[in-house]
Amino acid sequence: MLEGAKRIIELFNDDEFKAIIIEGDHGYGKSSYANRLISEVYSKDGVHGNWDTTQLFPGHLGFIPKHVIDLWRKKRKRDKCFHWDDAGYWLHNLDFQNKFVKDVGKYMQVVRDDWACVIFTCISREDVSSKIRGLRNAIVVEITKNGTDTGHPNRRTASAYVLRKGWKGREYKDYQWEEFYDSHVPGEYITDERGRVVKSSGFYGWYKPLRSEYTKIAKEILKKDIDSDDELNHDPLKSKK
Repeated sequence: MLEGAKRIIELFNDDEFKAIIIEGDHGYGKSSYANRLISEVYSKDGVHGNWDTTQLFPGHLGFIPKHVIDLWRKKRKRDKCFHWDDAGYWLHNLDFQNKFVKDVGKYMQVVRDDWACVIFTCISREDVSSKIRGLRNAIVVEITKNGTDTGHPNRRTASAYVLRKGWKGREYKDYQWEEFYDSHVPGEYITDERGRVVKSSGFYGWYKPLRSEYTKIAKEILKKDIDSDDELNHDPLKSKK
């Protein structure tokens, strides 16, 4: 069992809460690590991950704010963990005055009744609102390709630490654990040259089209912003034709 999964189970058993912020470059395996933690936390034997996409993951993984909050509102008893995928998009530090972002930060003050851990994935911890990354003893996990080689192309390293203040208020990293994991998750999702799905199976077959929707949503929001702003909507190259 991954050390991160062990820590989440400890938090649940000890009636505690910690936020885990997973950061790393695009495509490095941040979401893979978060989802592996969920699969192991809810596994039956602690060894073989539970990749159930009918009962487990739909209730413990979200991206769109309405979907996430609707799931949270349905909670009737304390649970182990939830993964807010690509949380840096909706809870961005530059949107710190946004009412929704503020309200999520406030909810984090009382979240222990619902969750032992909420996992936030982002490119950089600095992207996430300070009300979340500034939670006391929040655990930051940095994902790198350290350990990757030709024989192990999917091997990744997860280095977990808590930012603390030492002498004269200087920050230092209090390392919690470091571990290797395989960023490849079970299943397949294959499309043809026209983008049509020709084969899908397992967790990846469920997750990949869900993940692709994130980008579509972001582009639709960009389009809506442009359409509502005359200056952004002006295309001088088009007007010359």
